[in-house]
Amino acid sequence: MQNDVRARIAAEVRAELARQQKSQRDVAAQVGLSQASVQLRLVGERPFRAEELAIIADWLGVPAGQFLPPLATAGVA
Repeated sequence: MQNDVRARIAAEVRAELARQQKSQRDVAAQVGLSQASVQLRLVGERPFRAEELAIIADWLGVPAGQFLPPLATAGVA
């Protein structure tokens, strides 16, 4: 279940980045990570930390909750 949630969060972040035409390098600069570390998060290999999601959401001008799957569909009911 953890990997499924991680993958869904990564997919939501990637989708918003694509909508706003932002790159992995842009994200890395905002959160203070290397581009390689961001790439691992965006493919679901590593989880995003809550602080990272908050920074990214603020930078993109969207609510951080947009990146989180609903609890029922995440298998947490």
